[in-house]
Amino acid sequence: MNALILMTRIPIPGKTKTRLMDIFTREECAEIHKCFLLDLFNIFEYIKEDVDIYLTYTPEGSLNIIENIMPKYTKSFPQVGETLGERMENAFKSVFNLGYEKIVLIGSDIPSMQPEDIIKGFEMLESNDICLGTTFDGGYYLIGMKRLYKEVFDESIKWGKKSVFEGTMHIANNLDLSIGLVSKHLDIDTKEDIISFKEKVNSGYFLDKVLPKNTVDYLEKIMGDNTILSNG
Repeated sequence: MNALILMTRIPIPGKTKTRLMDIFTREECAEIHKCFLLDLFNIFEYIKEDVDIYLTYTPEGSLNIIENIMPKYTKSFPQVGETLGERMENAFKSVFNLGYEKIVLIGSDIPSMQPEDIIKGFEMLESNDICLGTTFDGGYYLIGMKRLYKEVFDESIKWGKKSVFEGTMHIANNLDLSIGLVSKHLDIDTKEDIISFKEKVNSGYFLDKVLPKNTVDYLEKIMGDNTILSNG
């Protein structure tokens, strides 16, 4: 059996999507993050029969904030570790210890992610040691493995910087690991990301895809005619 891990902060005002707080309130940023989660939970409906789904969260003790929106079939556990790399490594370790053959881990701020991106990640692991789904800012939103290669979470990688994907590829190549790549997506961290996402929606990108309706509707509600994005 295969497992999917969703790694997320709990959407607490002032504690999530903080780089968007120059254009949105703390409460709006938390609600945007909640919409990301709701749209991912919708994606899970397409794959839940094929994979077991876990949610690993931070801060510990705050799961009650989203328990009412989590799918009943989703299992959860708190994140452990100081750095993002440590938390990802420990998440893989915990779930591999349950006996899974393949594990894919995803982030929570990719509203354009599709069910086939996750499915393709598992398919890539048929013939590769690891798989990665890259983001336009130089990071990755998806990583999958058939066994734990803790080296790819090394502290030498500057998490949150533009060199994350490049650094991960360098480590994987040094380990002689084969790497499969899935679709590139936009993660939402900044004002510019919001603009790009809105442009993607307006271009008709989602006409033949699963629409992240919660995110789209909420941004429409709080942004209106987009004047919020035209002030510098």
